Amino acid sequence: MAKDEAMDKLFPVYLSVTTLMSAIQSLREHGLPPKIDRSAFSSRSGVDQRQIMGAFKFLGLIDKENNTQPILKKLHDCPQGRPEEKRIYEEILKSSYTRVFDSIDLKTATPAQLNEAIGLYGPTGSTKDRAVRFFIKAAEYAGILLSGHLTRGTREREAAPAIPVNGNATTSPRKRRKRIASTGQSGPKEPTRSESESAMRTISLPVAKGTLTLSGSFNPFQLIGEERDLVYQIIDKMNEYEQKAKTEKTDE
Repeated sequence: MAKDEAMDKLFPVYLSVTTLMSAIQSLREHGLPPKIDRSAFSSRSGVDQRQIMGAFKFLGLIDKENNTQPILKKLHDCPQGRPEEKRIYEEILKSSYTRVFDSIDLKTATPAQLNEAIGLYGPTGSTKDRAVRFFIKAAEYAGILLSGHLTRGTREREAAPAIPVNGNATTSPRKRRKRIASTGQSGPKEPTRSESESAMRTISLPVAKGTLTLSGSFNPFQLIGEERDLVYQIIDKMNEYEQKAKTEKTDE
């Protein structure tokens, strides 16, 4: 087994719930092979493919030789969004995160306690933060009862996103209010829909000898759930591609 795949197997899932469910849905649409490899998700980036394979292994959907497991077949055969699908996800989470369920009571747990429980699997830094976010969102989807301490953080992040525009992240409303209070300045009014229709990002495509432009006509403060995940995924992909291009150019 490759070293990076071995590490992924040991780590809890740290991609987004949307990406995982999209990968499952792709298998529903295109067929479930007896053995899964990265080419099953060929439309995704190499980073996404690696993380999906790692997630499938950690969640017990495939074994260490990538063989499809019965629980994945069960999930594959259940239409997305059905109550039965959510019960399957609950079964998967309770089977895969035994250290979490054994060490804390999720109905009363604090963010620090969940962070510590997820940390038992080895992730650190931003990887652990992403792993915690995945667990909370997946548990919410599966109908697992979580304390208000845990769900409050996700609601606040969804209600006040910082949308990167032209490579720069905007300041969250909470931080902006704190900064304004400390300087005594009067802050800008909350943006309306018409004031937030000019978000645009363009990257170069040197091989195609052209450019790719992403523009949006929406209020970023109204982005929640799957729509927020979609916007962030697209922006992250563009930033990742541009950063990789800059690195390769520097190394030449």
